[in-house]
Amino acid sequence: MEVSKTLVNSARLVSQRHVNPLGTLYGGYLLEWLIDSGTIAAINFAKGNVVLGFLDKTHFISPVKAGDVLLFKSWVVGTRRSSLSVLVETYVLRNGHVSLATVGKMIFVKVDSEGRPVPIDREVLCDAEWEGLCRHFQQWRLEVDRVIEDGEIVSHSRSVSSFVAMPEDSLDGVLMYAGRLMFKLDELAFIEAFRFKPAIYVTAGVYKIVFKKPIHVGDVVDIKTAISYVGNTSLDVEFYVEAGGFRERRAVAHGFFTFVNMTEGKPTPIGVAIPVDEAAKKRREESVQEAKLLKNLKPPADFDKPWTLQLYRSPS
Repeated sequence: MEVSKTLVNSARLVSQRHVNPLGTLYGGYLLEWLIDSGTIAAINFAKGNVVLGFLDKTHFISPVKAGDVLLFKSWVVGTRRSSLSVLVETYVLRNGHVSLATVGKMIFVKVDSEGRPVPIDREVLCDAEWEGLCRHFQQWRLEVDRVIEDGEIVSHSRSVSSFVAMPEDSLDGVLMYAGRLMFKLDELAFIEAFRFKPAIYVTAGVYKIVFKKPIHVGDVVDIKTAISYVGNTSLDVEFYVEAGGFRERRAVAHGFFTFVNMTEGKPTPIGVAIPVDEAAKKRREESVQEAKLLKNLKPPADFDKPWTLQLYRSPS
């Protein structure tokens, strides 16, 4: 199947129960809905159950308010034996005007009823106009391989929160759904930021989130958080997830959230510093550069094509 034919559309109406104290959409909802859309595209292509294995470079480009309509478009842009790469773009529709709200890159794994990887037995073919985008995702997938193979997660976090994975947190009553986990992670990462410096923070993005092992319904889940980088008006929160219960305790997930201090209704200086971590600084610089490129994109003439196609055009 060609990439263009894997398109899945969905929409959400943002209400008052979805917004934060600033009246803009709470990041946890947007992350959950983003994963919903990617999951549907992955299930539709794989023709079976899937689990999220990696989430990266998810930038929140435009603010979303109560009353806005969110439009989600998802494409499968690469496949391997048991996994597939998915691009999800989110647009905000307000007063007849459409703007880019969020872009997310995900890797899903097709699994059986026990959560074990199984072959997809299909491959996606790149449309001629999409070759630049496909090459970008192929290179990104190689970078993901290196991140996943980095080894065991070592936690240096100072805060720990726990919860029990319930059936309502799953799609099948067996494994916890990644969208629900991201909702909880966004909330706990915000609390870590608030404890560091009380302020009104909004989620600006997430990156390099590795899901190493599944969480089973009934597991006790521990989430550890720590401040990993502080800039002028924003900061990064690193998190680690562990789970166990009747099954052995295991490292589940690891990644980063970026929050912006919006206490004054605009990016506001945090006024507190921590020692500079060069790896975290480099990670942040790369993320900021990509977010700036996305903010400058113009609406495409063909709305069934990704806006990000403009960044990765094939050589003429």
